[in-house]
Amino acid sequence: MAQERLEISAPLDRKVLGALLTILILIILSSTGVYLYTEYLWFKSLDLGTYFVKTIIYRLELFGFFFTLSFLIFAINRFAMHKASEEFLGEPLKVPLWILFLLSLFIGYVLARDWIKFVFFQNAENFGISDPIFGIDVSFYVFKLPFLKDILYTILAIVIFCFLISVVYYFFIFRWVKSFEEFKELFPNLGYIHISALIAVILFIVGIYAYIGRFDLLNAQGGVLSGAGYTDVYVRIPSLLLISFISFLASIFAIYYGVKRQLEMLPTLFLIVIAIFFLAMVFAFAFQKVRVEPNEISLEEKYIEYSINFTRMAYGLDVNKKLFPVGKTLTIQDIERNKGIINNIRLWDHRPLLEVYRQLQQIRTYYYINDVDIDRYYINGNYTQIMISARELSTDLLQTNAQTWVNRHLIYTHGYGIIASPVNVVSEEGKPDFIVYDIPPKGEIEVDRPEIYFGELTNDYVIVKTKQKEFDYPSGERNVFTTYNGTGGVKIDSYLKKLLFSIRYGDVNLLLTTYLTPESRILIHRNILDRVQSVAPFLKYDTDPYIVVIDKKLYWIVDAYTVLDRFPYSAGFNNYGFFNYIRNSVKVYIDAYNGSLKFYVVDDEPVVKTLMKAFPELFIPSSEMSEEEKEHMRYPADLFKIQAIIYSIYHMDDPRTFYNKEDVWDIPTEMFDQFEIKMEPYYVMMNIGNRTEFILMLPFTPKDRNNIIAWMAGRCDKENYGEILLYEFPKGTLVYGPMQIEARIDQDPEISKIFTLWGQTGSRIIRGNLLVIPIDSSIIYVEPVYLRAENAQIPELRGVVIAYGNKIAMTSSLEGSLKLVFGQLQEESYETQDLQTLIKTSIQLYQNAMEEIRKGNWSGFGEYIEKLGEALKKMGSAYNESSNK
Repeated sequence: MAQERLEISAPLDRKVLGALLTILILIILSSTGVYLYTEYLWFKSLDLGTYFVKTIIYRLELFGFFFTLSFLIFAINRFAMHKASEEFLGEPLKVPLWILFLLSLFIGYVLARDWIKFVFFQNAENFGISDPIFGIDVSFYVFKLPFLKDILYTILAIVIFCFLISVVYYFFIFRWVKSFEEFKELFPNLGYIHISALIAVILFIVGIYAYIGRFDLLNAQGGVLSGAGYTDVYVRIPSLLLISFISFLASIFAIYYGVKRQLEMLPTLFLIVIAIFFLAMVFAFAFQKVRVEPNEISLEEKYIEYSINFTRMAYGLDVNKKLFPVGKTLTIQDIERNKGIINNIRLWDHRPLLEVYRQLQQIRTYYYINDVDIDRYYINGNYTQIMISARELSTDLLQTNAQTWVNRHLIYTHGYGIIASPVNVVSEEGKPDFIVYDIPPKGEIEVDRPEIYFGELTNDYVIVKTKQKEFDYPSGERNVFTTYNGTGGVKIDSYLKKLLFSIRYGDVNLLLTTYLTPESRILIHRNILDRVQSVAPFLKYDTDPYIVVIDKKLYWIVDAYTVLDRFPYSAGFNNYGFFNYIRNSVKVYIDAYNGSLKFYVVDDEPVVKTLMKAFPELFIPSSEMSEEEKEHMRYPADLFKIQAIIYSIYHMDDPRTFYNKEDVWDIPTEMFDQFEIKMEPYYVMMNIGNRTEFILMLPFTPKDRNNIIAWMAGRCDKENYGEILLYEFPKGTLVYGPMQIEARIDQDPEISKIFTLWGQTGSRIIRGNLLVIPIDSSIIYVEPVYLRAENAQIPELRGVVIAYGNKIAMTSSLEGSLKLVFGQLQEESYETQDLQTLIKTSIQLYQNAMEEIRKGNWSGFGEYIEKLGEALKKMGSAYNESSNK
């Protein structure tokens, strides 16, 4: 009876297992199917349905290729095992085919995820640049080689797996054999040929890998240069060629020994290949130590030059070098003549300004200002640098009892409007002067469509055009409601679509709600970075999207980069994931209301040309950009910072200077708040030629020294967009660096006295960005100083430090400090003034003190009373002087 139960339960167990496996596969396929179909509907809503299908086809082609390759190898191996066992047993010991099928499915699925390599392989465009060692176009290294290596790795891994399975299989059949000699006698001829063929294939692939491994040396990192050096070229490359030949030869001998039934010789072949490889490594090491290192400068000189040139090419460092002839003495007339620069000196640091915006312009608790960006607009006909932010809505900030499904997905659907202020204008209270503010937006930049449905904080899906009105904006004691009137989103006009999106988000409310109509639309991928990554995951995106007003509508601009990690002779960069080639090839414009996307190609380099060849539906030539779209392009700070770090080493032209690291530069540090930090690239206005331009700039200091040696700029305005300028100071000329200026600020007795006074009144001093501003042939330094009372969250701009030459001064305004430094006023703001000015100053200080009392800010009140006392004393002195006259 026990035997019967065993015989019955075994098939039942197999049936249950098969049923469970089938259910699991169906669940996986159905969830994948739901996701893919709803994604297709979303792509179709963006007019990118054809593009989406094409990406799926690439994935399917790659999956089919690797599935077929894997299954074919597994099937051949299974056939060989069965035939060999049949020769010995009379009938084969079966290996279930479905296991091999599932393994092949898994391999195909895993490798299909890296489908972009396949796209590059199929659509590769030439760079027109050949490597200096093999004379092969760079496209082979970056587009062809990675995919070829994937194929090799896959075949090698599968064949090794087949070998191990075969060994286990034959061991199981011959497990009763007591000696190796007896096994050799009994083991069938087909088994010998099968095992030797597997080993031959492994050795053959090792030979191919050794052959193409020579090309990998051109991408080697570390040592005195990036890429192949003297030892690589004269020892390692020939050694790999030898290893490749030996491996091919060993694969032939493997077949020979299999036919001759000499199984014991097969491990010897592996040992020979490994021994030659080990000897080659030892010889290369010894050659480097004995021959190269004692003569490294002369032997590596040529290869260092390759590394310098190819690294500059890879990072787009085609730099226009100029001499900045420091020496002219600036006068107040020079300052007046450069009003375009002076009027746009940034007094507001984005970090304290963010707190000011949040306190003054978030309006309601559910609104949130995530970031402050810098751009430029024509305001009243003047080219003006401004700070700008989006007022987004975060449903996470709703009160706990308001966190309902209807509120999160139907009512609170969008943010509202922007906030903007000039970089250099400060009110009497030390606050920014808003040029766009409040809800609905008022000000000097018109916005006809202020609703923000797509942004940096919009992580939930929402449904619009429902029976439930959407919250639009608050108006006094009541709220204004609206209905979405845009074209964004996917229509959910059928029960099937509701069901599919309900399954996708695991949200039954979407299926059960009665608020939906045939016109209702679901907006998904509303986070702009998620949105662009979902459309084009093969691009790398800037961490700082910024909002702009174009044609009175709000758009987000996201800088997109093409990156590679196998560019020959180029130095690698690790801070954002490893790469050794980067270009800001694409600017993505996203409509904040409709969510439409425009991928504009602004740098027609080979990587993006390859992508355009594969996906012409996605990319738009820059020639189709409107003039207003071009006006808001910025040189991206992330890219500029990477280029500056690379250029700080790779600016050296002479290989010997590079080898000795005689002229390494560094990015200077500055004081922010009370901490020393690395200086970030900053946007400024400056005169280049005969016009004022918006640029991104960063100074350089020599390594381990504080004086400035050069400064680099990325031009942003459309006529010269993307050009990199480098201004070097004459050798032997001392130009103060940021930390030297910071030290002078600390040492200045008048400024130090003011800082001490402010600190005693219970306020916290925040030192903003120190800006290095080139004017004519001179440099001035500007540092804003903010004050934050201990019981207040709003920083106020209370001082502007100006340093020029040996002069340094701080007053309450940029104009006052400039006049004091350039000799127009003997004293200003905190110094002696004429009687009439002192009276006005005293009245203003009294009004400021009363305002602080109304706000409950006693430390601020004390500060103004102190200043009022000083002003009154000086008023008395001025009165006495005038009376004596």
